[in-house]
Amino acid sequence: MKRLLVICIIGLIGGNTLTLIALTTNISQQMSQFFVFSGVGITILSIVLIVLTRYYAKKSE
Repeated sequence: MKRLLVICIIGLIGGNTLTLIALTTNISQQMSQFFVFSGVGITILSIVLIVLTRYYAKKSE
């Protein structure tokens, strides 16, 4: 469980970083859209996995 949480937190940081790069740098529109969508997707997926991991960890106790 701890390893999965660490991976989820790294995914959360990575998703936020991609979104910030897309919104603050002067890159092409297609690349910016790709970074925004992938960053938001990774962030949402990480949040869902963190919540599910915590739910199942508490349920198994």
